[in-house]
Amino acid sequence: MTAQTQPLPRGIRNHNPGNIERTGTRWQGMALQQTDSRFIVFKSPEWGIRAIARTLITYQDKRRARDGSRIDSVLEIIERWAPPHENNTKAYARAVASALGIGPDDETVDVYRYATMATLTQAIIRHENGPGPLGGGGWYAPAVIAAGLRLAGIVQGVDHGAAV
Repeated sequence: MTAQTQPLPRGIRNHNPGNIERTGTRWQGMALQQTDSRFIVFKSPEWGIRAIARTLITYQDKRRARDGSRIDSVLEIIERWAPPHENNTKAYARAVASALGIGPDDETVDVYRYATMATLTQAIIRHENGPGPLGGGGWYAPAVIAAGLRLAGIVQGVDHGAAV
């Protein structure tokens, strides 16, 4: 089978590039027809990207790391996103941290910063779905990533500060 005839990864087909599982949550932008029994199907990639961003914001604002602290390092984010019982979480965290140019657990990340969220989202998409047709750029053009982040309230050039 050639690269041209291989099926798209499940996350890309479902417009759910973060492979967010169905848990009963009703997401904005969910497709009416849920054709996948495990993962959510979104109407477009922008809505799937929005879901990644909203999940990361929730982690940072409302969830706690295993040690009870705020989730604010790449390792803590990925331990929550891709638990070790299903993933090589350490390798996943190293790949995402590398994309950000930091270590997995030595630097605080602020998901409200556009550049951080855009890079974090793209790294998750790449890890979940493979490198994509855009090479280092992954599966989606920057405008698609920006549109999804905008739906989540993360806008380039706007200082979002800390959520209240």
